[in-house]
Amino acid sequence: MRKKVQFPAWFLAGAALLAVAFFAAAASAGTNASRVAKKGGTLNFGVANSDVDFSDPALAYGVLSWEIEYATCVKLMNYPDKSGAEGSRLTPEAAAGFPTVSSNGKTYTFTIKPGFKFNTGAPVTAASFAAAINRDADPNMNSPVVPFVTDIVGLNAVVNKQATTVSGVIAKGNKLTINLTTQDGGILDKLAMPFFCAIPTNLPHDPKGVTTLPGAGPYYIASRDIGKQLVLKRNPNYHGSRPANADVMVFTMNTNPQQTYLGVRAGQYATDPSGLDSPTAAPDLAKEFGINKGRFFVNQLLETDYVALNASRPAFASVAMRKAANYALDRRAMLNVRGYASGVKTSQILPPGLSAGYWGAKGLYPIKAPDPATAKKMAGGKCGNVNLWYANGPTGTPQSQVFKYNLETSLGCKVTTKPFQGFAIYNAAGVKGADYDAMFGGWNADYPDAFDFFHILLDGTTIHATNNNNLAYINDAGLNKRIAQANLLTGDARAKAYGQLDVYTMQNVAPWAPIDNRNQRDFIAPNVTGYLFQPAYAAIDLGVLSLK
Repeated sequence: MRKKVQFPAWFLAGAALLAVAFFAAAASAGTNASRVAKKGGTLNFGVANSDVDFSDPALAYGVLSWEIEYATCVKLMNYPDKSGAEGSRLTPEAAAGFPTVSSNGKTYTFTIKPGFKFNTGAPVTAASFAAAINRDADPNMNSPVVPFVTDIVGLNAVVNKQATTVSGVIAKGNKLTINLTTQDGGILDKLAMPFFCAIPTNLPHDPKGVTTLPGAGPYYIASRDIGKQLVLKRNPNYHGSRPANADVMVFTMNTNPQQTYLGVRAGQYATDPSGLDSPTAAPDLAKEFGINKGRFFVNQLLETDYVALNASRPAFASVAMRKAANYALDRRAMLNVRGYASGVKTSQILPPGLSAGYWGAKGLYPIKAPDPATAKKMAGGKCGNVNLWYANGPTGTPQSQVFKYNLETSLGCKVTTKPFQGFAIYNAAGVKGADYDAMFGGWNADYPDAFDFFHILLDGTTIHATNNNNLAYINDAGLNKRIAQANLLTGDARAKAYGQLDVYTMQNVAPWAPIDNRNQRDFIAPNVTGYLFQPAYAAIDLGVLSLK
C-alpha cells in the first residue's frame, strides 16, 4: 500500500507522524548503492533557484554548502559514509583516535595521523586545524561558528581584538591541544562541523570568503562562478577510505525547477542536491518508483521551517503581535504547498527528535486551521506595514502569498513582499538592521542537540553586525538566562529542560511562527546509482554517487 497508493496532500498532514516511522526505517535500507560503483566520469547537478551561500569553510552555513564540504574537507572528527544511525556516529578522521582528555575535562589533545594531503600536495598537520580555528575567530571574518566555541581559552580575546591568535589552541608537531574555560560535552560534535576542516596555514582572511581553496578530502573545489557554477574534482593526493567515485562534479546553480526536474528524469542531471523542488511531482514519483526503492527517496530531518518575526522593528516588537501572527498562520496550507511526503505541521521550535516528550504540546497555536478571531483580538487592530521576505520558487512564492493573506485578513496588516534567490535571503537578513518585519527561514540541526536551535537562533547575546542566525533579532533577558541554564545540564535533565524551554518560549516570547518539520525528498536520474542519505549532514553523500 505504501508504494502504490497516491495520497492527496490533505491526507499527508494527518498521516505524517505514522509515515515518519516508515521513512526512517526504509531509509536505512533505502539506497541504490548495492550496485558495484563505477569509477570515473562527470556527474552534473542542477541546483534549482539557489547557489551555495559561501564556498569558504569559515563562512559556509547552508545545507548545500556543507554537503559539498563533506566531500572536500578533512576534519579531526567526522561522520562515516553510512545511512541511518551509523551515519550519525562520530568517528576520528584526521585524528588518530579520540582525543586524550584531561582529568578536569577542559583539555583535549589530538594526535594527527600522517598521510592526508591537500590537492596541492601539501601535508595536513596539526597546524592546519589550528589555522582554521584562528581564522574562524578573526573578527574580520564574522564567522557564524563563533557562538558555538566561546569556551575555547583565548577565543573571545581574538573576537574582541585583544589578541591575534587563540591562546588555548596549540599545534606542536603532530599534536593539537585545545584548552577550554569550562567542560563542554559537545565539543567533539562542534569540531566535526565544516568550519573546522583543515585549511592551508596561509589561507587569506577575506571577510567576503575565498571562492576556491585547496581541499584535503576526496575532492577539492576546482572553480566557482558565483551564482552560475561550482566544480569539484577528485583530489589526486587523497588516499583515505572515503568514497570518490566520479572524477568531476559540476553544479549548475539557479536552474529552473521544472527544467531541473525534467533534466533529472532524462538523465541530464544526476539530481538536484538540494532536494526535489517540484511539490506536485512527489506523489507521481512515489507511485511510479516507490519510496526509497531506487529513484525517489524520503528521509526525515531534524529541521524546522518557520517565519521569523523581527522583534527589532515596530510591526512585531510586541509579544502580543507575534502571538497574533501565530494564531493567524495557516500551517496546513503552508505544508500543502510543499506537497506529498513533505513533513508534519508544528507550532514549536524543536523538531520531534529533540523535544524530549514535549513535542506536540497541546494548546500552543492552531495546527489544523488558523484562528482569525483570536489573532484579531490579540492584535487589537494595531498592525501596520509589514515587509515580508521570502525565497522565490515553487514553494517560497505560494507560501508568501498564504502568509500575506493571513496577515491582511486576520490582523489588518498592509503586507509588501520581497523575493530573494535561494540562500541570498539569509545573507541579507543576517545583517543587523535589515528592513524586513517577517521572513521565511528554516533550520536543519548542525548536530542533534537543542543548544543548536536555542543558543544559535534565539540567544540575544549572539547578535552581531553581520552573519546573524538570530533572524527574529530577539534579545529577551529572561530567555537568554533560561538558555544558559539549560546548557549547563546533561543527559535526560538537559533534554527535559530544553523541551520545557520550547513550550515556554512559544508561550511567552513567540519569536517565530513555526510551520513544519520537513522531510528531504530526493529524485535520482536513471543513469546514476549509489544514493546514500548522510543523516548527520541531512544531505546526499556526493562521493558515493556514480554513473551506471
